[in-house]
Amino acid sequence: MEKENLKSLSSKIVFSIALASLFILLVFFAVFEKINKEAFYQIEGEKAEIIAKTIEPLIGMNIYLDMKENVEQITRQLLENPNILAIKILANNEIISEIKSNEYQNNLDDSFIVTKSILQPNSYKEVGRLTLTYSNKEYKELVGEFTDILLKLLLVLTLLFILFGIYIKRLLSPLRKISRSLKNYSPNKNIKFPYASQKNEIGLISNALNEMQEKICQYSKKQENINNYLEEQVNEKTKELRKQLYTDTLTGLPNRLSLINSLADIKDGALIVLNIDDFKEINDFYGHAAGDSILKKLSNRLINIFKENETVQLKYLSSDEFALLFTQKPQLKNFIQTIEKLIFAIEKMIFLYQENEINIRVTIGATYEIERALEKADIALKSARKQQKSFFLYDKKLNIEKQYKNNMEWVKKLNKALEQDKIVPYFQPIFNNTTNKISSYECLIRLIDSSNIPVAPDIFLPIAKKSRLYNKLSKIMIEKSCQYFEHIDSNFSINLSVEDILNKEIVTYIKQKIKQYDVADKIIFEILESEGIENYEDISIFINDMKKLGCKIAIDDFGSGYSNFEHLLKLNIDYIKIDGTLIKNLDKDINAQMIVGIIVEFAKRLNIVTIAEYVHNKEVFEKAKELNIDRIQGFFIAKPQPTILSIKDNALSLIESGGQKSF
Repeated sequence: MEKENLKSLSSKIVFSIALASLFILLVFFAVFEKINKEAFYQIEGEKAEIIAKTIEPLIGMNIYLDMKENVEQITRQLLENPNILAIKILANNEIISEIKSNEYQNNLDDSFIVTKSILQPNSYKEVGRLTLTYSNKEYKELVGEFTDILLKLLLVLTLLFILFGIYIKRLLSPLRKISRSLKNYSPNKNIKFPYASQKNEIGLISNALNEMQEKICQYSKKQENINNYLEEQVNEKTKELRKQLYTDTLTGLPNRLSLINSLADIKDGALIVLNIDDFKEINDFYGHAAGDSILKKLSNRLINIFKENETVQLKYLSSDEFALLFTQKPQLKNFIQTIEKLIFAIEKMIFLYQENEINIRVTIGATYEIERALEKADIALKSARKQQKSFFLYDKKLNIEKQYKNNMEWVKKLNKALEQDKIVPYFQPIFNNTTNKISSYECLIRLIDSSNIPVAPDIFLPIAKKSRLYNKLSKIMIEKSCQYFEHIDSNFSINLSVEDILNKEIVTYIKQKIKQYDVADKIIFEILESEGIENYEDISIFINDMKKLGCKIAIDDFGSGYSNFEHLLKLNIDYIKIDGTLIKNLDKDINAQMIVGIIVEFAKRLNIVTIAEYVHNKEVFEKAKELNIDRIQGFFIAKPQPTILSIKDNALSLIESGGQKSF
């Protein structure tokens, strides 16, 4: 049997009682001894006082009668008392008698002194002083006897406690045996508890434990059966959940998580990711039930196409994407042929839904490398969409990962620039050909990098739009531009995309800042002519709201790929900024001159001011003036600068030279 680490209950009880009793006895002994010592000491002191008080009148009489021989005789008689060690009598500050016993030196440390004044008979006049040295030997003997009695009592009590401890230990020994029996108890082990026949509390405990053991055994058997049943149910549910975890409920195909696990298990292979083109439009036009029907039917047809090929696993990735995992790498030529045949087969398929015939087209991204296959296939799919191809095979020579890495680095730089307030406006002047003065400044966004070099927006703005940081940049430009021109008497322009105009949050922010800085009569909004500008209703609402505040509107990059003169008729605008692709070769390109001439003539009939962008040399500057373009902007006038003060000197020099000087 293992050695018990804890003391038995009986030992604890006896030890606790003994400790408490010992403490009480010690306290009692200390208090009682102190009280008795003081009492004994007081008794001996009173004896000495009585002796001194008794002989004081007699000695006083003899001193008064000048009978010093009698005083000496009295002192010698007193010394016969064994407790008196010495007597000294003084009269008129002179010792008239001093006697010491033979025990004086040996008992000097165990004595006390009583001093009493000697008075003249029938008077309170002091005629001398009596000093009595009294032995406390009897006091010590009494204390010693008392201490012996207490120690004997303590010894008797100790023996009683030992006997009491033995009795308690024997009394509780059955409980110890029962506890040892219970120590290794388990429901499957039957223990016969002793002392069940005893007619006392121990017997009652043993009988109760035996009955409880029977009930526990019965309950354990029932619980074991329940556990077995629950275990079976859990296993079934686990299989079901595992199936749900790795299986798509709509198509019944293994899902993306299943593909990820499969990719981790194979060392070599290939992957195809198939995406249904314009699947959202099918859902929007025919309804989601039609879309679900197509996904189920396409799943079954893909299963049939590859059912003979055991090395191909079909997976369903998302709402409109499937994957084909080749667990064994086929020949590259066969792999490409499989992709081409798959595209051809799918595009021939007709899906019927409520008497509607629906055709689908697909785009495929594929990779012939199994390492990071899903990522590479996704990259290939994006490349296929970007290049408007039906499929694209991943090629590491394209450095697409490098582009993604570069994008991620720029996202970090953008976030850091936002944190450090490094997004700022730069200002480029717009020159008025009629007045030969600067008419306004365009606010152009710049990012100041870690080397304090300004970065042009064409590098970071597209990434900002993809990373959802674009709205923050727009707000910063609106805030800082309005704040800069709050107390400057000059017009300024801010670029807005159609995306900005359709964003209610940005529009609300614009209105707040215009009112906050009181720049409504100075600000010009340059709306980029791009996809979405034909959404005349929303654009017109914005333009009309700004016009009511006193702002002006310009169409930027007019003459680019989306140009439409209808914009000039439907939108209430003040300026046209002619696109740089027409201006940069204006001095040499006849076609550009013709188009610009038509734009200028059309604008003048509508009383719209024209502005030529990207005027980079004197020849283009002169040709723009010749074509009656109202205003000029470009590096020939001045490059964008962080303040308008750094621009004015160059611009004034240009104005004074009549446009003959280049800066």
